[in-house]
Amino acid sequence: MRIRRSIYVFFWRVSGEDPQIVNKARYRLKVRFFTSGITVFLLFWISLYSYHYSFNKLFNLPTLSWLISIAFTMMIINIYRLNIITLNANKLKYSLGYFSSLGIRIFFIILISLTVIKPLELILLNEQVTTEIASIKAEKINSTLKSSELYFNNEIKYLEDELAELQQNIEDQRLSGETGEVDYLTQKIEDLKKNKSTELKEIEILLNESPYFIESLILVNSEYPQIWMLTLILMFVFLSPFILKFTTSPSGYYSKKRFVLQEKIIRDEYEQFKKYYKACFESSLGIPIEIEERFEDPPFNTIRKKDTRTIGQETDFINHLYGAEED
Repeated sequence: MRIRRSIYVFFWRVSGEDPQIVNKARYRLKVRFFTSGITVFLLFWISLYSYHYSFNKLFNLPTLSWLISIAFTMMIINIYRLNIITLNANKLKYSLGYFSSLGIRIFFIILISLTVIKPLELILLNEQVTTEIASIKAEKINSTLKSSELYFNNEIKYLEDELAELQQNIEDQRLSGETGEVDYLTQKIEDLKKNKSTELKEIEILLNESPYFIESLILVNSEYPQIWMLTLILMFVFLSPFILKFTTSPSGYYSKKRFVLQEKIIRDEYEQFKKYYKACFESSLGIPIEIEERFEDPPFNTIRKKDTRTIGQETDFINHLYGAEED
C-alpha cells in the first residue's frame, strides 16, 4: 500500500500537481493526474530518444549527443510542464486575454510536440527514406560535381586564352619580351588544374558525409502524407495532460483548495515584501515609508479605491491663481 501511494505521489509530482492536495481529492481526480504524470514521464523518455537521434544525425557525435539531448530534453519538458502547471482551471471569466493565453499555450505545446514527433517518423520510415535519400544524394553529388568542374574548366580556359593572347602579342612584338606575366599565368593555370581534382574530391566527400536530415524530413512529409495521421495521434498525446488539467472542474475540491493555497502564498509574500521594503528604507536612509495602496484587494489590484477627494472646477483654479473672488 505504501509503495502504491509513493508511485501515485511520484507521478502527481511529475504532472506538476501538489500531492498533499490531490491526495484529499476524489479518486477520479487522483487517477486523472496520475494518468497525466505517466504521460509526461513517457514523453520525457520519448523526447530524449528523439532528440538524441536528431543531434546525432546533425553532429555525428553519438556519446556527446546523449549529453546534449538530456540537457535539451529537460529544458523542453520543463517548458511543456510549465504550460500545464500554470493553467488555471477557474474558467469563470472569459476574455480576450484568457483566450490569447490559452492559444499561446496550445501553440507552444504543438510546437514542442512537432520537434519530437518528426524525428520519430524518420526512425519508423528509416528503410524507405534511406533508399530514396541515397538516390537524391547521388543526383545532388553528380550535379554539384558537374557544375564545379564546369566552373574550373571555364576559369582554366579563360586563363589559357589570356596566356595565348599574351604570348601572341609578345611574338608580334606588340609587347616587350618580359616573361614575368607569362610565368604568372602559367603557374596559375597549373594551380587551378591541381586544385580542380582536390576540390572535386573534397566536395564529393562532404556531400557523402552530409546526413541530409532536413531533406529527409521534407521527404517524409511530402512523399508519405499518411504519416500525418501518426503526427495527429502523437500530438493528441502531448495535448492530453493539458486537456486533463483544462477539463478539471473549477468548483471541485482540488481547484478550490489550490486557489486558496495560491492566494495565501501570494498574500504572505506580499506582506513580507511590505515589511522588508519599509525596513530597507529605514535602515539605509533613516526615512520612514508607508506603501500607498490604491486598490481594495492588494496585491491582486483588481478593485481600485474610490477617490473621495473634493475636486473643484477649472474656473475655481483660475480664480484662486489670480486672486479673483467668486461671484
